[in-house]
Amino acid sequence: MTSPLLVEKRSQPADVFLSDGRVIEALVFVADFAQTYEGPQTVRDLMDEPGEVLPAVDSAGDFILIHKPAVSAISVLPSDQDLRGFWHESPATLRLAGGHRIDGSLLVEDGSGERLSDVINNASDWIRILHSDHLVWIRLSALVSARSPEA
Repeated sequence: MTSPLLVEKRSQPADVFLSDGRVIEALVFVADFAQTYEGPQTVRDLMDEPGEVLPAVDSAGDFILIHKPAVSAISVLPSDQDLRGFWHESPATLRLAGGHRIDGSLLVEDGSGERLSDVINNASDWIRILHSDHLVWIRLSALVSARSPEA
């Protein structure tokens, strides 16, 4: 019997980049409704929820708990909710804790500045970069260096 207090969630494939250098291919679980705005829950919402662990199922089918502070980045197929807001793309190469390198187009919030340093200094806890057909949520505290091609 299910509890009326439980929120039904759906699985979403994700690559979880850890600060120790590993990448875990996993399914994470997001709700169809976010708690703080209209629309579905995003992976960033999951990371911002209270609690130290992110429940997931790894590529072997095992249920695992990932320690949220050890997560440098999470890569997912972007949803409309992930891309909401006013922004433009700016090419960048980001290096993260664990030796991860992400090349792509940084999604720059309009009004946050044009220089890469302004974008990073004006960001909250996470920044977004489009890498191939994926959206990668980068934890700012895991950012080691950033470079734009113009530099």
